[in-house]
Amino acid sequence: MNATLMFEPSDTAISAALAHAEACQPLESCGVIAEDQFYPVTNRATQFDTFVMDMKEYVALGKEHRIDAIVHSHVYGPPVASDADRAMCEATGKPWLIVSWPLGSHAVLEPSGWRAPLIGRKWAWGTHDCFGLIRDGIKDYAGIEIPDFERKWLWWEHGEDIITTQFKDAGFHEVVDDWQHCDVIAMQIWPSNVVNHLGLFLSPNVMLHQMLGRLSVREVYGGVYMKATVLHLRHETLQETPIELPASYSPWSEP
Repeated sequence: MNATLMFEPSDTAISAALAHAEACQPLESCGVIAEDQFYPVTNRATQFDTFVMDMKEYVALGKEHRIDAIVHSHVYGPPVASDADRAMCEATGKPWLIVSWPLGSHAVLEPSGWRAPLIGRKWAWGTHDCFGLIRDGIKDYAGIEIPDFERKWLWWEHGEDIITTQFKDAGFHEVVDDWQHCDVIAMQIWPSNVVNHLGLFLSPNVMLHQMLGRLSVREVYGGVYMKATVLHLRHETLQETPIELPASYSPWSEP
């Protein structure tokens, strides 16, 4: 155990977390440590390499106990924090205990101010997804901070129109004029009937985005992405004052 860590789980809590990991495998397990006790939380994800904590269960636990740490498992892999784990640790502002099944080892991750680069980040629901990349991208390219919001696992498969009901709360308005730097591209990626993907437009014709299960990339905006576009959004602070790009600007360079 790293002596510099501020949070150190008890052997009892670690053993309980490992037992839960075994019960949940091959899916990842998740839960919390509260007052030195491990409490399991349902993982709503259906993919083997991620977890989506049931927020109703998490909130209910938080009302009854002081939550000290978030717990999840790595299956057939060491308890080494991925970029997605590190991003979620920063987002929650709490220590993370990672337990490994069947290795039986564990590691503790604590918030440190870390953030993944915009390009090449591994996809993870709730932080390293298309909206998470939009939040980080528009902050880096335009200095604009927009609020985060909870998104249910694969909401579009249930016909929920989360993005178009949330963009106004984040300060965006639909526009119909020419694309400007840091406009947001809202798309319906087949077979969805609602907006289920976002990209950040980088002048003159590049899109920063992250597809489900893929690394974040910059690509030329056109073709299938243009056909899939259903909303053209602009942040309220850029409505009257577009960003002035320096002569050295390139959409393929770091902001």
